[in-house]
Amino acid sequence: MEKLKAAVIGLGKMGAEPSTRLKGKIPKGWLPISHLESVISNSKLELKAICDTDFARLKYISKLYKIKNTYEDYRKLIDDISPYFLTIATRTKIRYEIIKYACEHGVKIIYFEKPISNSIHQSAEIIKIAKTNNVILGYGVNRRYHQTYRKAKKIIQSGLIGELQQITIEHGHSNLYWSHPHSVDLMLYFSDSIEIKYIQGNCSFINNYELDDDNFIDNDPLVNNAFIEFNNNIKGIITQTKGTSTRLSCSKGIITIYSDGKSLEIMEFDKTGYYIKDSEIININILKSSTENAFEELINSVNNIENLPISPEEIHAGMVILNGILYSSLKGGIKIKSEEIPKNLIISGKNLNLYA
Repeated sequence: MEKLKAAVIGLGKMGAEPSTRLKGKIPKGWLPISHLESVISNSKLELKAICDTDFARLKYISKLYKIKNTYEDYRKLIDDISPYFLTIATRTKIRYEIIKYACEHGVKIIYFEKPISNSIHQSAEIIKIAKTNNVILGYGVNRRYHQTYRKAKKIIQSGLIGELQQITIEHGHSNLYWSHPHSVDLMLYFSDSIEIKYIQGNCSFINNYELDDDNFIDNDPLVNNAFIEFNNNIKGIITQTKGTSTRLSCSKGIITIYSDGKSLEIMEFDKTGYYIKDSEIININILKSSTENAFEELINSVNNIENLPISPEEIHAGMVILNGILYSSLKGGIKIKSEEIPKNLIISGKNLNLYA
């Protein structure tokens, strides 16, 4: 089989930083994590070019990985190389333009970092453009591709510990755009729903902000807490608890995924339904990293669109929830419906001097 031409745009940590920086520091199933290393490790892809506006970074990565074709302009890369598979690890603000150009110039699979955009309107536009041009979208919410999280979902689907009732995300006191695309995607992944009954959020700002007449917030607020209820009555909660753990509360027990997939524990209730009767640690045989799984499944979905690792609708629903958390907070933390959130509310994702 002829390899598919691939290219990477954006050569920062997620784009191209070597995994050696994380070895021994994070659980199994995460390395390789960068786009570039995951492209190289895939036998169906051939890395043809890389791109970054930072010439020094571009030169460093090209030398490190011995890549000849380098570009500072993403348009020229797409025009010259005609990649089939494109990954984008830029800052959020420029991502819309790159995805639009790629969709309209022959790219067939695009995997990009989170969040998808800075507004609900832009997110909807990206989804529309991709569908119009028959482009498959992949999204950098790695946990849904991690085998520990997938094992947890299979246990829930088996009915072993009853029906899922609540998803609690413990990702610390962290920023909305920088960290919580992962949190809301876990809710979407485990709830199997994009139909949202209400969103409720409370945020604090790390520096001064003003909501101007154009609905623009130049900030990436910290999420103090958030509550989401889906139409299927499953609740999602974001707390300030540290540990990067996810708790899945079911009618007959609880599944806890500890520390970004380091381990998985099943706890079953006794007859009273209040106390834990039995608990078991499940060991997962992890074969590939999350990013590698995502890339492989995106390629395989070309001939089977029903098997996408994430749907365009789920990607968009994640943006709706993120902006809904902030909008609820601006309204005093009241419950709001999806349709009440301004589509043109723009959140820059600015944290000090950095942007998500």
